[in-house]
Amino acid sequence: MNIFHTHYEFLKNEADLLLKHAHQHDGNAVARFRQLSSFTTLSADDNNALNDLQLKHAFSVIAAENGYGSWNELKSALNHAAENSPLAEIKEQFYPKGFTTYWNIWFTKYSQAKKVLNEGKGYLLPFKNQYFIVEEHFVDSIGLPHTLSEWNEIGNDWIHPKNVKAWLKLNEMYVKAMKER
Repeated sequence: MNIFHTHYEFLKNEADLLLKHAHQHDGNAVARFRQLSSFTTLSADDNNALNDLQLKHAFSVIAAENGYGSWNELKSALNHAAENSPLAEIKEQFYPKGFTTYWNIWFTKYSQAKKVLNEGKGYLLPFKNQYFIVEEHFVDSIGLPHTLSEWNEIGNDWIHPKNVKAWLKLNEMYVKAMKER
């Protein structure tokens, strides 16, 4: 499983859902489209304008929310990471040997892990085909201090982060930290 390819597919699905919700007059979805210069006055009551929304516009919204000027830039950044990052294929990189003394909660399903993350605090990380939530001391010890603003930008979720640009920056920091161990 290449985590960057998986997240790209996740974002494509998010764009599909965003467009569907906007077409259903969902106010939150419509508000997200307003960040695009051509839709700043979009209203959930304007059937004609909502019908003009296309998937390419939803892709543009997702790209902007993830720190990119276009969907192609976002796709290119994820493809580059997928091809070049040692973290692309998830193995045991986030649970180095000797780190078993830390408190963590393990899950076999992402949806369960995400629910627990949303209910409390912590950092959601991958391990092979599993997921685990750790405390700030753990991420500090592996070389990604919990005080980094990028954690907040990604929503403390390494699997499906809120912001790809911040996630890729954390990815680079962690690759460097692994080399320094």
